[in-house]
Amino acid sequence: MRNLVLLTLFLVVVVSSAWGDPDQEQPPDPMLDSGQFSYGSDPNLCDLVPDADPETSFDIGHVIFAYPVPYRKEGDPHPVPLDSVVPVAQVMKLVTPDKALKALVNQQLYHNHAFHLGEVELVSLKQIGYRWQVVWLLFPSPGGFSGVPYRYRALVSDRGKVILPDLYIYDAYSLSDWRERLCSNLQLNVKPKAEQRKLSQQQIERRGRKTLEKFLRTVKVTPGKKPVRFEFLNCRSLDLPLSVGVDGELQYLKVWGVNFKEVREADADQTEEIFTVWVSEYGAVSELKLFSREW
Repeated sequence: MRNLVLLTLFLVVVVSSAWGDPDQEQPPDPMLDSGQFSYGSDPNLCDLVPDADPETSFDIGHVIFAYPVPYRKEGDPHPVPLDSVVPVAQVMKLVTPDKALKALVNQQLYHNHAFHLGEVELVSLKQIGYRWQVVWLLFPSPGGFSGVPYRYRALVSDRGKVILPDLYIYDAYSLSDWRERLCSNLQLNVKPKAEQRKLSQQQIERRGRKTLEKFLRTVKVTPGKKPVRFEFLNCRSLDLPLSVGVDGELQYLKVWGVNFKEVREADADQTEEIFTVWVSEYGAVSELKLFSREW
């Protein structure tokens, strides 16, 4: 899809530590303390969000940032010529990480992280025009190295419009048969319909339990093996910082985790890891999928 890289700026600039969230670090929520995809894992985020652009989409902790392909929609203004593309200085003002993004990253990674500007790139895409891509590398703050760094990507159109990704929260759980992985995935930035009302905790719990029970009944059992079984553990809410209000305060989106523990045979390896079925306040339930590795 990308056919020409017009400008690449590799910057060895360490952004001020003020970019790290100043709030005191908190211990990780149990729903965020397990079940992440490891680097290069299978399945990956494109297995959960098939329409995501694999070149620009990414995940941090349990949150997937999925950019669409293509990002231009019917009725959008036509691409502008190269000499009319919004300048890089304006782009950087548009996509500088704000308080909410820093708080979300720190929540997902358990520790404060600083954004280090790594790459600014103007690309030309077939029949779509030009697009800016800005990449930050995330390192623990105030210092240190955590191996392969997470990358946060921001996209801006040729006219200076920030291209917003779809957001998902997922869980990935390895079953007792290590070749099988159970995943749940819920899209976050979906506006509820006017007639929808927030559900009670009891209603959300019932919806999450019913969804997992129904899904497990569809899982084919290998002859000679027992079906996968889970027992209900609890139902808890989680506040995700997603925006900053006009008063400068963080605004949160509440999601619910209906949590389960796998029931394993006495002679099998036991685990304290939980599996979470995510449910929105309005009752939308995460999509469940089972992936099997075959080598």
